[in-house]
Amino acid sequence: MPRILPTLLLLLLAAPSAAGANDLFRDEVAPALQQHCVRCHAGDEPKGDLNLTTRAGLLNGGNSGASVAPGDAEASLLLDYISGDEPAMPKDAPPLSAEQVEAIRRWIAAGAPWPEDFELVDKHKVDDNWWSLMPLAQVDVPAIDAPWIRTPVDAFILAKLRENNLEPSPEADRRTLIRRLTYDLHGLPPTPEEIEAFVADPDPNAYRNLVDRLLASPRYGERWGRHWLDIVHYGESHGYDKDKPRPNAWPYRDYVINSFNEDKPYDRFVAEQIAGDVLFVHDPQATVATGFIAAGPWDFVGHVELREGTVDKDIARSNDRDDMLSNAMSTFTSLTVHCARCHDHKFDPIRQQDYYALQAVFAGVDRADRPYDADPEVARRRVHLAAQKTQLDEQLAAVERRLDAITSPEIEAIDSLVALTSELAEDLPEETKSKTLGYHSEIMPRADVTKWVQVDLGRSIPIDEIVLVPAHVAYGGHPGPGFGFPPRFKVEVSDDLDFAASQVVCDYTSEDYAHPGDRWQHFAADGKQGRFVRVTATRLWERTDDWIFALGELAVLSGGENAAFGKPVTALDSIEASPSWATVNLVDGFSSLVRVAAADGVRPLRRQKVDAALEQAKAARKARVNELLDDDTGAELTRLQAELAGIEAELASLPEQQEVYAAATEFDPQGAFKPAGEPRPIHLLGRGDVRNPKGLVAPSAVAAVRGPEGHFTLDEAQDEGQRRAALAGWLVDPRNALVRRSIVNRVWQYHFGKGIVDSPNDFGRMGTLPTHPELLEWLAGWFADHGHSLKQLHRLLLLSAVYRQESQSRDEAARVDAANRYLWRMNRARLDAECIRDAMLYVAGQLDLTMGGPSVQHFFFKDDHSPVYDYARFDVDDPRSRRRSVYRFLVRSVPDPFMDCLDCADPSIMTPKRNTTLTSIQALALLNNPLIVRQSEHFAERLQSEHDTLDAQLTAAYRLALGREPDDDERQALADFVARHGLASACRVILNSNEFLFVD
Repeated sequence: MPRILPTLLLLLLAAPSAAGANDLFRDEVAPALQQHCVRCHAGDEPKGDLNLTTRAGLLNGGNSGASVAPGDAEASLLLDYISGDEPAMPKDAPPLSAEQVEAIRRWIAAGAPWPEDFELVDKHKVDDNWWSLMPLAQVDVPAIDAPWIRTPVDAFILAKLRENNLEPSPEADRRTLIRRLTYDLHGLPPTPEEIEAFVADPDPNAYRNLVDRLLASPRYGERWGRHWLDIVHYGESHGYDKDKPRPNAWPYRDYVINSFNEDKPYDRFVAEQIAGDVLFVHDPQATVATGFIAAGPWDFVGHVELREGTVDKDIARSNDRDDMLSNAMSTFTSLTVHCARCHDHKFDPIRQQDYYALQAVFAGVDRADRPYDADPEVARRRVHLAAQKTQLDEQLAAVERRLDAITSPEIEAIDSLVALTSELAEDLPEETKSKTLGYHSEIMPRADVTKWVQVDLGRSIPIDEIVLVPAHVAYGGHPGPGFGFPPRFKVEVSDDLDFAASQVVCDYTSEDYAHPGDRWQHFAADGKQGRFVRVTATRLWERTDDWIFALGELAVLSGGENAAFGKPVTALDSIEASPSWATVNLVDGFSSLVRVAAADGVRPLRRQKVDAALEQAKAARKARVNELLDDDTGAELTRLQAELAGIEAELASLPEQQEVYAAATEFDPQGAFKPAGEPRPIHLLGRGDVRNPKGLVAPSAVAAVRGPEGHFTLDEAQDEGQRRAALAGWLVDPRNALVRRSIVNRVWQYHFGKGIVDSPNDFGRMGTLPTHPELLEWLAGWFADHGHSLKQLHRLLLLSAVYRQESQSRDEAARVDAANRYLWRMNRARLDAECIRDAMLYVAGQLDLTMGGPSVQHFFFKDDHSPVYDYARFDVDDPRSRRRSVYRFLVRSVPDPFMDCLDCADPSIMTPKRNTTLTSIQALALLNNPLIVRQSEHFAERLQSEHDTLDAQLTAAYRLALGREPDDDERQALADFVARHGLASACRVILNSNEFLFVD
C-alpha cells in the first residue's frame, strides 16, 4: 500500500485536468495528427480503413482494431505505431518528434478527450496555392505562324492540338455557320432570307458583319439573359412547401436582358447586383438589380408563420443567408463557399470563419417587394426631394429644441398628458398593427358540416347591429380576401348558453350568400335582447381539397360600443395556432393582417376616447406654445412647416412607384416576417447548428483569394448597405482574377458546349482542371483590358477559326481525343428547351416578340393555402403563350412538364450547366404534346396561306425549319406522307427531325 500511493500520486500529477486535456489536444495533439497522419488517414477511403479526422474514427480504428484505449496509453495501438526507435508510422515520412509523441501519450492517459465540434482536415489538400486563387499571370500568345489562325484564341488552341498530334477541322459552310450563330446569339433560327443573303454575300467581311448584326439585336439579350437566369436560379415563386407566387420578380429579369443588350461593363453588372441600391442611388435599375440577391427560393412558412426565438425560425434565416452568399460566390467567383458551413472546407482553403463572415454581409437584408421609379428622372427628383425633406426635418428639430427651453408649467402639464395618452394609444389594439388573423375551425374533408362560434357578452343587453369582418390572408403578394367566410350561415342571439331558445338576426342557410371579399358584413339586430351571440356555418368555405370556417372579427354594437370586445369566446372546434388563429382573436379588435379602415361603431370605445384625448392634448399644447413663442421663432417655424408641406405635396404628386422583388431592408411586415432594422448578429455555428453558436463574426470576404483585400474596413459596422458595398468592391477589385476567370469561362462554355474549366461553379480542387490554362489566363486579362465588355468577348470568340470549324467527327482524331477536349472540331448541340419551343412558334409564324413586362402564366392558377399551378387546364393556343420562353412565369415546385422533360433549368437550384439528355419521354412529348400539335397546325396554315402548291409548301417548310431546300428524295417522301396524313402531320415530322432539334 505505501508503494502504490506515491505511484498513483505521480500519475494524477502527470495527467492533465479535463480542461487542460482539451487544450492539450487543440494545441499539440491535433496539429501533430494533422501534420503527420491525416494525409493518409482521412476521406472516404483512408489507408488501413483508419480515419483519424474524428474521435469516432479514432475509437473505431481500422483493419488492426481500435487505435486508442482512452485512459491507457500503453495499450493504445496509435502510440505503438508512432513511438520507438523505428516507428511504423508515418510510412515513408519523417517521424513525429519526441515532444509530439509525449503529448499524445499524455492526452490518451487523460481519456483522449476530443471537443465535440472539432474535426481534423487534411491541410495538404487546402493550401492556398491553388491556380484559381492566384493573381492573373502574364501570358504570351503562342508564336505560331499558321494560316488557320484568325484570332489569338486560335494560337492557344492550335498549340494544344499540336501537343496532342491533332489538327483542326475545316471551316463549316455558310448555311451551317449562320444557323449556328443565330441560335447561339438569339436562340432562334435565321430566316430563309437571312440565310440566302449571307450565303450569297461576296464581302470578305460578311461573317464579321453577321456577328455584329446579331450582337446588336435585342434578341441577343433575351438569349444570353436566359443563360444568366439559369446560373442565379431565378424563379417567380418562393419554393418550399407553400410555393407562393412572386408577381414582382420580373423587373429583375428585364434588367438582366437590358444589361446584356446595353453591353453593360461586367464589373458594373456585378456591383449593381450586390449593392446597386447603395452604390448607384440615382439609378433606379440599380435597385432592381438587387433582385439577384432575392432570386433563389425562400421559406414562407419559416419566415412568415414561425415565431421569433424558435429554432426553426433561426434555421430558416440561416438557410436564407446561405442561399444569398452561395449564389453570390458561386455565380461571381466559381467557389463552393457553402461547403464551409459546418467546418473548414475539406478541399479548398476556405475557412468556416470565411463562410460566416459572408453571412454577416447579408445579415441585415431580406427578400421583399420594394418600390422603385421606372423613370430615372423621377427617381432623381424623388432622391433630391427626400434630401430636402431630411434637411427641413433637421431644422424643425432644432426649432423644437429651442421650444423645449420654454418652461411654462401649463406646457409641462400638457406634455405629461400627451405622453400618457400616447402611451395608452400604443398599448391599445389598432387595426393597422394587427398580427392576428381571427378564428379558424378545424379542417374538414367535405363542405356540408356544421360549425359554430359564439361570444358571451357577460349580461343580456339590447343589440343594435352585428358585424362580421371577413378574414384576409396574404399569400406571397396575392391576397386572399374573405378567407374561410361560409357560403351558408346564420346569426342568432340568445340568453341561453346552448341556444335552446334564440332570436334569429339573419339566416342564409337555404341559399348561398355572396362572397364578401374584404367587405365588412353588417346585420341589423333591431334591439334584440341577449347575452350570447352565435354564428353558425352550415356549409363551409372551400380551400383546395378541404373545407373550413373562418372569421376575422365579430363585433356586437350596443349603444355605440362594441360589446363583444375582449369577451369570452367558445366554439364547436378551433385551430389554435397563435398568434395567427385563436378563438380570442375573434374579439381582439384586430380585423386581419391587412389594413382595414376603422369604423367608429366597431373600434373599441376606449380606443376612441384615448385617441380623442390625445388629439385634444396635442391641440392644447400647440395653442399654448404659439402664445409663448417670440415673433422670429414663430415665423421660422411657420416657414419651415410651409416648406415641408410643399415638399411633401410634391413627393405625393410624383408618379406611383413600381415594385420589384429584391433585396430589402424596409418593407411592410407580414405575419412574423419583419425588417431587421440593422444587421442581425452572426455567430460562427458549431457544425452549422443554430443551437451551437460560437463567437461573433464580422463581415469580410474569402481570405485565400490572392490580390484583393478580404478584410473589410467599415465606417459604420452596423450599416447594412456598407457591408454589401464592401463585398461588391472586393468582387470588382481589378486584382480579383477569380471573377474574370469565372465569367470568361462561362461565355466560352455557352459558345463551345463545354467550359475551359468544365465545372463552371467550382474552380476548387473538386472541380475540373482547365484544359487550356494559359488561354483562360489570357482571356481573363484580355477581358479586363477591353473594359469588361461581354460583346467584345463574344466577338473575339465568334470570329475565331476554332468556332467556325465543322462538327463532323474524324476517326483518327476521335481515337486521340474522343471527348473533343482540345476542340479539333466544333461540338454538335441539341437545342435547349426554350430554343425548341421558341423555334417552333417562330417557324409557325406565331411567335410574339414583345419584350419585357410581367411574366406570362402558362397554367391555371388558384391562390390558396398552398397555391395550385395546373398546366393541363391552360389553353396552349392562348395568345399569351406566344411570347418568348424567357418571359414564362417560372414556378419552382411545379415546373412546366413539357419544358421540364427537355431539361429546362430547375429554378430551385443554381444551374451553371444544363443536363442534355435524349430520352423516350422527350420523343413522346415532341410528338404528342398539345403545344407541338397546335404549332404544327399553325405551321401548315402558314405554308398554305403563303404558297399555292404542295411542292412550294414543302420547300418553304424546309427553308423555314432547316435552313435549306429538300432534295428530290425528301420532297417525294414528304409528298407521299402528306397524301396519307396531311400537311400538319408532315410539319410535325419536320419539327421532330434531328436536323431541326440539333445545331452543327
